[in-house]
Amino acid sequence: MIAGIVAIVGRPNVGKSTLFNKLTRSTTAIVDDRPGVTRDRIYGTVTTDEDEGHGFVLVDTGGFETDDLYYQPFARNIVWEQTEQAIRDADLVLMVFDAKSGLHPHDRELVQFLKQLGKRVEYVVNKVDGQEQQSLTLEFHELGLGHFHAVSAAHSRGIWELSETVQERLSEGGDLKTMKPKDANAVRIALIGRPNAGKSSILNRICGEERVLVSEVAGTTRDTIDTPLVYNKRNYILLDTAGIRKKKKIFDKLEGLSVLRSLRAMEDADVVVLVIDALEGLSDQDCKLAQLAAAKYKPILIVVNKWDLVPEKETNTARNYEINIRNKLQDMPFVPVLFASCLENQRIHKIMAKVEELVDAYSKRVPTSRINDCMQRAVQEHTPALLRKYNKRVKFYFATQVAINPPTIVVKCNVADEIQESYKRYMIKRFRTELEYGDVPLRVFFRDKADEKEFAAQHQ
Repeated sequence: MIAGIVAIVGRPNVGKSTLFNKLTRSTTAIVDDRPGVTRDRIYGTVTTDEDEGHGFVLVDTGGFETDDLYYQPFARNIVWEQTEQAIRDADLVLMVFDAKSGLHPHDRELVQFLKQLGKRVEYVVNKVDGQEQQSLTLEFHELGLGHFHAVSAAHSRGIWELSETVQERLSEGGDLKTMKPKDANAVRIALIGRPNAGKSSILNRICGEERVLVSEVAGTTRDTIDTPLVYNKRNYILLDTAGIRKKKKIFDKLEGLSVLRSLRAMEDADVVVLVIDALEGLSDQDCKLAQLAAAKYKPILIVVNKWDLVPEKETNTARNYEINIRNKLQDMPFVPVLFASCLENQRIHKIMAKVEELVDAYSKRVPTSRINDCMQRAVQEHTPALLRKYNKRVKFYFATQVAINPPTIVVKCNVADEIQESYKRYMIKRFRTELEYGDVPLRVFFRDKADEKEFAAQHQ
């Protein structure tokens, strides 16, 4: 059991994200020299080598910013609101100072804020890269805090001693907040799309809380934020990702790194939810994202967000809109489309219900007898064309499902390489509809009967 929540707080650019990554032994948080990079709350787990099932939750937060020290583009200090929530939820706080920049008035302000809340705090002076820099910590003694930890997150100096101290403080007593370790088998859902399509708003609606930042400023989300969710007694992890623009429009290194992480999240996901802006429609960039997901045989759900903003809707407006989407995604006619509005909370509840359908279909296994019956009917109703090269038709001997996630069928025949692509598409469509594989990608391999043993060995 994971017991205890520990929040890392401090001014911008004191090394909070570096410390987070080092303690969690990950690269989850984006690290950059510029201040104000971290915005959302980022969660990770610190465990011991002896027992991976026990440890504590660590929360990386945005920097403490005020009117005279503000790096964010938002009219309201929503980054601090997220940080303050993390502090209030925490059982212990790690207050981080920067040894190289020295003591700052905002350090004093944040220390007083933590004292007023009565939080348990461990004070950390970061960027003490060697013994010769120990003198940099002297000015922090005037805060009267007693003991503090001199560490270098970048060079792993004093990190594990700090981790042990945190675990000792958490074990001193009190009602700690507990969490189950993340389920390795949880279904991972990646919310992807262009900037400002409403991905973060959808995640917050689904979770029922302000889990991630939402603003009208495009590119608000930078890190990939993973949020556990239980729906119908099944464990899920929602992945809110940074908006993905065309490569030629990305000039900032930080945005490029965020996009790479978004694409990685899509590759690691079990289901991809592509969120598009109803007013902007399905762009070429959205099509490319869908094609990337389809190339990995990922189940895709297209959510048309901001549907409430579409003017003068009529009976066939949604139907025509969907037809336009399908015309652009001709290779993916099976992809479901859902019209929603985060602002009006319209049909948001249907997203998880549809995702559940996709997950079930993705892991569906059909008996071999049903598949063969379907194949025989398909051939009888539409005979394959005569192969002039051999002066004969393709003979289909046998079909069976060899894998799930995605469902994979192997069809044995006499001359697999000569089957027309149009006939392959016909067979795949018949398998999908008659065997009720639903709206998920279906892989169908046509193999010569002689290749049976070799193929079976490759797909064990």
